[in-house]
Amino acid sequence: MKKIFLTAAVLTAAASVSVYPEKLTIKNTIGSDLDTLGEYDLYSHTKQKVYSASGDTISENDSLAFGDELQAEFESDSIEIKGRLEFLWTDNEEAYSDLIFIPSGYVYFKPSQYFSIAAGNNFYKRFSIPSAYLAAADDTTKYGRLLTDSLGHEEYFGTDSFSVFSNGFALGATSEWNWGDYNQFNLILAAGSTMYPGKNEFESAYDFGTDFNVTEFMDFGFTIHNFTAEDYKMGFFAGLTSIDNLILNAAFYYNFTTSDYLPETCVIGNDDEDNDIYKFKKQSTKYAVGLSGGYNFENLGFSIYADVISGLNDEYIGTIKYYDSNGNLIDTKTATISRGSTIVKYKNGKAKRNDKFTSGAIPFYHQLRLSKTISENLELELNFKLRTMFGNTDSTWTTLYPKVTVELPSDAGSISTGIRFDWNNAQYDGLSSVSIPLTWSYKFKKKF
Repeated sequence: MKKIFLTAAVLTAAASVSVYPEKLTIKNTIGSDLDTLGEYDLYSHTKQKVYSASGDTISENDSLAFGDELQAEFESDSIEIKGRLEFLWTDNEEAYSDLIFIPSGYVYFKPSQYFSIAAGNNFYKRFSIPSAYLAAADDTTKYGRLLTDSLGHEEYFGTDSFSVFSNGFALGATSEWNWGDYNQFNLILAAGSTMYPGKNEFESAYDFGTDFNVTEFMDFGFTIHNFTAEDYKMGFFAGLTSIDNLILNAAFYYNFTTSDYLPETCVIGNDDEDNDIYKFKKQSTKYAVGLSGGYNFENLGFSIYADVISGLNDEYIGTIKYYDSNGNLIDTKTATISRGSTIVKYKNGKAKRNDKFTSGAIPFYHQLRLSKTISENLELELNFKLRTMFGNTDSTWTTLYPKVTVELPSDAGSISTGIRFDWNNAQYDGLSSVSIPLTWSYKFKKKF
């Protein structure tokens, strides 16, 4: 921890000398519910099916996880610098490694509103479309980010005991235009490129996005990510902003693969000897629509929010792999494949059946969030999440998460905790896991 704070101090000093920021913010979050690795809780007890030739069995696993996220942010009229260092320790056998480090950040140079440059390995939600916001999840999908650097390019480097998380290096440019009698019309244009390590060499993904809004009336946005690839991804967004305390957003997605909002199902595959291999796999969908809305009843201290994302048919984005006569991979192509079909691998000139999916199944996600302010220092929250495949009830994953947040005295930050219950039919028939998240977050701000 001492090294982490020393790193933040060095960053702070460097930024202060070079740009004289108007505001410095340092935020630290202790716990395991971090931005990048939010699926890890402090303690979890999990049950899971284990498939074998002799018959199915049930395994039980207790795991612990602990992390820290230190973030420093500097702002002035012409530049923003944001740096973050996360680490996560776990004893979970399913984790990528026992200790994971995630260094990230960006520099955003703003010589004028008509032209700005951003560079870094993570832009977080800095360049986001307002109408792409999911109110119940309290998040913006990566499809709703004008400049994205982590849409399917995440990598872990290292060993089973130590690894570093990376999603490449991104460079982007933005331009903002305002007009009207009261500058009520606003347009943002953004374009960027992400470079990330591929199988043999560095690869590039190119992005474009735009957002147009009429102040206190409507917001519209569009993004296209990795648009030179066959499996490019698009998002169209619209939202109403004319009513105080009301959120009402709609979205259309093309090639939707974001795992946070899609179910996981059991897929049967084959190895080279035609033995069945059972694995749990996140699903994808070619076309999806989304709705998000909610209202904050300020006088009552109560708010309610709901999100829905649903696929429109049983198509998804699959992969066909081509092999030479020696079994070496020579080409990979994306393809639209109906569920129930197979992904085909060509080896030695002979077609081989691979992953088998449930026919007619359509992915669906729903989340509900209720929040009640008891006092200025105490807030209660109830989250309900459903991820399933219509037509395949064995994939249904339901989460119930009551949560409490307490503001500590003397600007000591806040503590949030609760109990997360999961019913995951893909991995276990019934209550599959019970876990306890615990997070302590505090900020330090200094204006110059």
